[in-house]
Amino acid sequence: MSTATAWAQTGTVRGTLQETGGQPVPFASVVLLRAGASDSTQVTGAQASESGAFEVAGVPLGTYRLRVLAVGYGPLRRTISLTSAAPTLALGVLRLPATSTRLKDVVVTAERPLVSGGLDKKVVDVSKDLTVTGGTAVDVLQNVPSVTVDQTGAVSIRGSGGVTIFIDGKPTTTTLDQIPASSIQSVEVVTNPSARYDASGAGGILNIILKKEKRDGWNGQVSATGGTGDKANGSLSLNYHKGKFNLFGQYDYRRDRRRIDGYLDQTTAANGATLLLRQDRRGVSLPQSHGLRLGLDYDLTPEQSLTLAVQPRFNSSVQQETLDSRQVNQTAGDQLVAAGTSNRQNATTGTFPSSDVTLDYRHIWDQHKGRELTALAVYTPLLAETDVASRVLYPRDSLVTQQQRTTNHTTQLTAQVDYVHPLGEKSRFELGARSSLRQYDLDYVFASQPALRFDPSNRFIYKQYVQAAYGIYAGAVSKFGYQLGLRAEQTNLTGTQLAGSNPPFSQSYLSLFPSAAFTYELPHDQQLRLGYSKRIGRPDAGELNPFTDRSDPLNLQTGNPQLLPEYVHSVELGHEVTWAGGRSLSSTAFYRLETNTAQGFRQVITDSLTGNVVTNTTRYNLGQETSYGLEVVAASPLTAFWKVNATASTFRRLIRGGVASTPINTASQVYTARLNNVFTLSKKLDAQLALNYRSPINSAQGTRSANFNVDVAAKYNVLADRGTITLRVADIFNTLHYDFTAYGAEFSTFSHFKRESRIAYLGFSYRFGQGQESRKRRSADEEGGSDN
Repeated sequence: MSTATAWAQTGTVRGTLQETGGQPVPFASVVLLRAGASDSTQVTGAQASESGAFEVAGVPLGTYRLRVLAVGYGPLRRTISLTSAAPTLALGVLRLPATSTRLKDVVVTAERPLVSGGLDKKVVDVSKDLTVTGGTAVDVLQNVPSVTVDQTGAVSIRGSGGVTIFIDGKPTTTTLDQIPASSIQSVEVVTNPSARYDASGAGGILNIILKKEKRDGWNGQVSATGGTGDKANGSLSLNYHKGKFNLFGQYDYRRDRRRIDGYLDQTTAANGATLLLRQDRRGVSLPQSHGLRLGLDYDLTPEQSLTLAVQPRFNSSVQQETLDSRQVNQTAGDQLVAAGTSNRQNATTGTFPSSDVTLDYRHIWDQHKGRELTALAVYTPLLAETDVASRVLYPRDSLVTQQQRTTNHTTQLTAQVDYVHPLGEKSRFELGARSSLRQYDLDYVFASQPALRFDPSNRFIYKQYVQAAYGIYAGAVSKFGYQLGLRAEQTNLTGTQLAGSNPPFSQSYLSLFPSAAFTYELPHDQQLRLGYSKRIGRPDAGELNPFTDRSDPLNLQTGNPQLLPEYVHSVELGHEVTWAGGRSLSSTAFYRLETNTAQGFRQVITDSLTGNVVTNTTRYNLGQETSYGLEVVAASPLTAFWKVNATASTFRRLIRGGVASTPINTASQVYTARLNNVFTLSKKLDAQLALNYRSPINSAQGTRSANFNVDVAAKYNVLADRGTITLRVADIFNTLHYDFTAYGAEFSTFSHFKRESRIAYLGFSYRFGQGQESRKRRSADEEGGSDN
């Protein structure tokens, strides 16, 4: 067969990458080079999946040098040949040795890459992060590039809220503080999602990937952790894999007692009077949770699989709180304003049972590589019941008792189907459709003794339907790759307030969401990426509900049924480079334009029901928000036992617009930085030191203060490396807090909120099962990799 004939035909190379101990090596770079002393240019390549599997299709027949590179592992090289008689080459399992350096009796083994890049997302491996020991997904996200979580639990990506949270790619009613950190394998940060993703979430998407054992036989892990100040958690996970079946289950328990302190200083000017308000808040919260995760993977045929998973959770909470409010009329010679001074004692109890029920189907075609059909259905019910019993003592011993009961019955249903069809060697198209229903029934009942002049009880029913369809075309020409997509979403929503005089409302709108991504492969394992996407931030039920929340009678909150969705246009230009020895550098320049920007707007009003001068906060579409900046992620070993992962970003945030006659024009330069130090002190002992900093950031009417915290942790392997003892101290300098300065035409406010954050955790975990292997010292000849 002539050379020309051979190169006119194509073949496929596939295999699976694993460590020498059997663990998968995810997201490695697999490259085919033309063989020959004078011709070593790259022909094609691929990136391994999270399970370590890779496939390089559309390869012209001939002889090549296969090269595999992964951060933390020695390179693997192999000569391969594709012929017309054997165009498909199945390499099976390829073992990659971990890069190790011998220093007397110390063996230093590099970890898997912390951050791996993809066409439209970053994958952050958090499975070995010691600084989240005993924590939850909230602690995990603190160490994820681009993401910040404040002390109130609000999540933002590059300063933008409205972040959509998925678990294993699916919607959920589970909150971040209910997901134990020990069950999380990785976090996908999708700052510029393609058309295949749900368009909701103006700030982006965070997809939390849970751990899942796939080794044969019985495997499992048991762990228990105790923390200072009455904190404890434990979990038991089991997995059985044999033939077509894979059974998995996990139970976790969490008890997290926290002290809460805060205060508010506020000045309001209205009706010729200046009122000074001081509120001191202190309390203790005790949430507890029981979680169960049960599932089954079943291979219907060699090309079809089915997964059923059920994740029920039972959560409860008890909170005791005291709120002292003191208000004086400065204009009237510091006279006491009786209606604004009180001592309130709240006792809150709540139960929050919820569940995620998911069914997944996958069909691949062995004779048509890359062709795939997937479908899923998700059902997520939640029933939250909260009771607040209050004793309010006013001046001159006037006592009022109040009872508030809130019932929130939420139901989410989602069905989705996706199809991928290859076209030729390097192109493909994707089609998909998605339908979702979200229904909220919020019932608020208020009772008071003596009775109030008005009844603030309320019931609000909200329904939102979103129907979506998308198409994507992707291809490559030489070193240039591209992906173009378009998504359409039809939104219909209704809201009905059964109490009060507010009429029902509805909205209906069709939105188009284009996306584009381009890549260019540069020499020496470098890549350029350019991406664009459009997103939407739909207001939630609480923001649309016209009900006025009077739980703090001096600072009201009211929903806005006229609130419109936000639209976001995002552009990113990124560059990645990887060097030998575990060094990598990723930099991203980004620009973000948000129209119909929605933020809370506070005004001084005279309460029509009480006659008191108070503030009222309502969310409005203010105008537009613009941010642009640069983000850098780097990893490098500094010595044989010290490795550093660093993230730094800076961006400028501008908000332009106004409400009624009040103009808004704010700007701030924001800085964030994370420095994660990993120390391999011996074969059994590892330590970690993490430093986080976030500068002040502006909003429409104020500024959130800066924050800095330091976490330290260590682990020691015992029992032939099957057991691990961990020690962690979170926020060792006790610096985490939430301070906010707000200002307006008739008010100025400074608020301070502090949640207990300096906590020491001591934990133990033990791994067992047929697939477990003790980690042994690797010989020196593994350091250079293998070349077969």
